[in-house]
Amino acid sequence: FTSHVHDRSGSMVFLVTAIMSLGVCANVPRSHPVHKAPRALINRIAGSGHAVANPYHPGHLATPHTLTSTFAPRSTPMMFGGDPTGVKDSTQALQLAISVCLNQSKLSPNGNFPGDTSFNNGHAIRDMGGCQIDLAGGEYLISAPLVIPEYNANMNFGGGSLVAAPNFQGDFMIVIGIDGSCKVPQGSCNIDINFPNLFMDGSHVTSLMQINNVMGVTIGPGGYFLNFTSYGVQINHGHEVMIDRTWWGETNFDFDYTKYGSVPNATAIQINGNDHYVLNSIVFSSRVGLEINGAADYMQGVHVWFPMNRALAFMAPPVSAKAFFVTRGGNRFEGCYADGGRCVFVDTGLSKNRWMNGFECCAGGGLGQINHGIILAGDTIGPGLEITHNMFGGGSVWHEPAPSTSNDRDVRAHYQKIAPPPPPGSCAKQFTYNVSTVQCNGLTNDQSISTADACEQRCCAEQAQGSCNVWQFGTGAEGGGCWFDTGSGVNCGPVHNGFPWVGGATYDPSATAKIVGTRISDNSFTGLSGVGSRAALTAAGPGSTFTLNFCDHLVFKSIALVRTLTVTDTASVGISAHALPAQGCNLTVVTSSPLSAQGVIFVEVDSSAYDGAFV
Repeated sequence: FTSHVHDRSGSMVFLVTAIMSLGVCANVPRSHPVHKAPRALINRIAGSGHAVANPYHPGHLATPHTLTSTFAPRSTPMMFGGDPTGVKDSTQALQLAISVCLNQSKLSPNGNFPGDTSFNNGHAIRDMGGCQIDLAGGEYLISAPLVIPEYNANMNFGGGSLVAAPNFQGDFMIVIGIDGSCKVPQGSCNIDINFPNLFMDGSHVTSLMQINNVMGVTIGPGGYFLNFTSYGVQINHGHEVMIDRTWWGETNFDFDYTKYGSVPNATAIQINGNDHYVLNSIVFSSRVGLEINGAADYMQGVHVWFPMNRALAFMAPPVSAKAFFVTRGGNRFEGCYADGGRCVFVDTGLSKNRWMNGFECCAGGGLGQINHGIILAGDTIGPGLEITHNMFGGGSVWHEPAPSTSNDRDVRAHYQKIAPPPPPGSCAKQFTYNVSTVQCNGLTNDQSISTADACEQRCCAEQAQGSCNVWQFGTGAEGGGCWFDTGSGVNCGPVHNGFPWVGGATYDPSATAKIVGTRISDNSFTGLSGVGSRAALTAAGPGSTFTLNFCDHLVFKSIALVRTLTVTDTASVGISAHALPAQGCNLTVVTSSPLSAQGVIFVEVDSSAYDGAFV
């Protein structure tokens, strides 16, 4: 029969295709569907003009292509009237190009991917034969999501650009599957769908990619994803999505949020599942760079920064900017780089996670006083949390209270420590705990402040920058005045001065965090004293009672155990020593007899209780 088809340039050519002849069949591999498809089906396709609409018809084998695989089905949006200059809407053309791959999966007799014997729902994953949707260097404007339905596999989409039209209708530009729909073993209903060399621009009207219930999807290498609203990519469930050598930004990297009165809003990469990989990728503008809400995920060489290095200017609620945000355990971070931001671990993310060989630096001008680096936000730390062999260039490892929630007052009501409702316009709404009945240690004094209201306002201003969660004002002439938290660790207990205190806190500072099976060690610090879960100090004689203050050396301002206690005195022998119960991060050591001036005590302590998690 004779059919009209388009070649790659879009011009009309005539191909006389005897698809049933041995001549054509001999030119394709024996695995190709033309050898096995029913004769009636092929005759029907030929008679229906499918060869005109489908560039993967065997007749197209006479048309030269540049393919990764010589016989892989291939289409471009231009074959269906798409505009590669990005002027006209090409949504329909791209959907038709995708439908060609979907048709290939229905035609293919080469066997199925998983599902024949295990799904038991009437479905199996079908092979699209390595079908390639080649954007061929074009830029295509779309106004609706491009959807790849469930139960399809083995397809590539890339080699050009997609741009969202101003009138785009939908939450994402590309969607694979349906979130929560895939109820099969391994929760994966699509396999081996890949997006190499792809540029996507959400035009500030939509998010970019939602990947649902897949296995073996690859984004990159060579991907650049820009101007998204809520998400660059959202990965839901499934296994083994691999993001490799990609760049992400909800704006361009030179966008000055402050200058234009804007705030960051989006999450560049959100993973809501297990066993996914993010490798060698850059986030240069986003409210949250990488969010991990799953387990057994692996991140390597991920660099998160922010325009003008001003991320810390947006770290306070409601924006709460973060470079990395980790809410679940069982993940590994290797060689990741927080560039002027905060890596925040919360909830079960405070256990069974490993962060190693990372790098941190470069808080923006005027922002260095804000806690940055790695933030452990919660009252239960470990077991199995390991932060080792990292380089901190200005930041550190910090322990902070758990983030507050919208119903924070209700959640904390059982403590019966809730402060009275704040007056309208007061910043006291940030300080939901009343600390007027205790006295807190570890606060900084500002002698220039003479009233409690002014002290509260001072802490409000500091808290907006992330470094004040507790304030107190004392009425005494000596030791009173305004005291506020600067992020150095606060311990509160009974009042020990003879005058009353008033104050507020964003958390219960009298509660003691539980730290077990946690190791924070072998890190290097620039500009700050190094801190860890362990610390060592010495004290020199003479004397028999020595109090050592470990507060500036421990992430957690408490001591769970004494790892090592030795006494050396060249002027005397047989002197022993023992430690009294720790008071917060202070430890008193008593010797059996006084040390001479040559005597030295060495003490190593650990904030983490031992549970055998690390050996």
